[in-house]
Amino acid sequence: MKDTVIKAGRTLFRMAFRKSAARTAVCSFAVAILLGAIVLTLPFSSQERRWTAPVDALFTSTSAVCVTGLLVKSTPGHWSTFGELTILALIQAGGLGIMTMGAVVFRMFQRRVSMRFEVVMQDIVDANGGENIWFLLRFMCVLTVVAEAAGAVALYFCWRGNFASGGACLYHSIFHSVSAFCNAGFSLNDDSLMAYVDSVGINTTICLLVVIGGIGFPVVRDLLGYVRWHLFRRKGRRVRLTTHSKLVLSMTAILLAVGFVTVFVLESHGSLTGAPLKTRLLASVFQSVTPRTAGFNTVDMAALAPATALLTMALMYIGGSPSGTAGGIKTSTLGIMIASIVATLKGRSKAELFHHSVAEETVHRVASIILLSVALLTGGIFLLLVTENAGGAEFMTIAFDAISAFGTVGLSVGLTGPDTTMSAAGKLIITVLMFAGRLGPITLVLGVAQMHERGTYRYPEDQILVG
Repeated sequence: MKDTVIKAGRTLFRMAFRKSAARTAVCSFAVAILLGAIVLTLPFSSQERRWTAPVDALFTSTSAVCVTGLLVKSTPGHWSTFGELTILALIQAGGLGIMTMGAVVFRMFQRRVSMRFEVVMQDIVDANGGENIWFLLRFMCVLTVVAEAAGAVALYFCWRGNFASGGACLYHSIFHSVSAFCNAGFSLNDDSLMAYVDSVGINTTICLLVVIGGIGFPVVRDLLGYVRWHLFRRKGRRVRLTTHSKLVLSMTAILLAVGFVTVFVLESHGSLTGAPLKTRLLASVFQSVTPRTAGFNTVDMAALAPATALLTMALMYIGGSPSGTAGGIKTSTLGIMIASIVATLKGRSKAELFHHSVAEETVHRVASIILLSVALLTGGIFLLLVTENAGGAEFMTIAFDAISAFGTVGLSVGLTGPDTTMSAAGKLIITVLMFAGRLGPITLVLGVAQMHERGTYRYPEDQILVG
């Protein structure tokens, strides 16, 4: 039996890694989504033991695998316990990475792997060429288990008085801990976490899980090594944060601060008018964190001021950081774009960050990501305006949910939801946006397009007027 499993595993992985890492990622996510949709369509996945419409099952499966959190069916109202566990499994697989989990399982059965296998996995998880990919994968799995377990324990003690049994409380806690760490935003409450807007424990736990999962596994490992050396060792070579970690942490802190101040100032005279200072502070912190692609909410999103909604859309578009569980164009992309603009204004030939130059290839990739994502969002919003015009959906509502889908956030102001009147075509458009947002526009394009070998020649340069 073991030999058969190993042989089947070799065959499947040989087929998966025959092409590029981009195509491998696209195919692995697509297969997981289709399998999840098939399971969610079955009668025992719903509480009423009826077949779920394929388009709704596909939407939910995509939202779970792409760790988005947008809904067309109520999670506690429509899905059975089996259906909820299926969604939870899809969230975990999508958050940690389909190929990451597959590679770890494969390594458990097969000790020796090919060099091409390791190269493809390095491309998928964005690992440095000089580091052992298996050490990084092991760290990713350990961190996921530890963070989710700690979050579940913390949430259990916060919620233990709200449930009739300890088992129900534990199930509730585990589900939300996994959903928060994976930045999925799925909740077993129809109002998400609005009932706990005043809970310091729940707000703190969810926010920490979202931030840890969203800043990226390499940054967390780098930060842990930095803290461990400065607090406990202080021997040998001084440990320093990498330029990537500095950029991610700096941009994350700036975005969180801007989000908190803006929400607190604007909503104190809006949706939070008359609320105690504690409530306004907690809600402002939470709503600055959740656009990191978490998708939970403690306030009514439809009641936000237009300026707050616009800021939230910008934060959702940026999203989290590379090699993490979050979506969006990523904080490092924004940081490099700003550095490139600053370099242009200063007349410098290269973008610079923390006394290091940024490679031109990286700057070109950043420009491509931004242009492709804007084009994809523009096309998606245009199509939604066409398909949802009969339903009377407003532009702001459509744009907000489209950006939420692309950023794999899960926040909604009414286009999607358990009681949505969105057309089947609209659901498929949102599904495509979630899929593209989770993989990234460049990965999606490279995965779908035919790969060509890099040319060994270069054309002569010429001057072209711009600006």
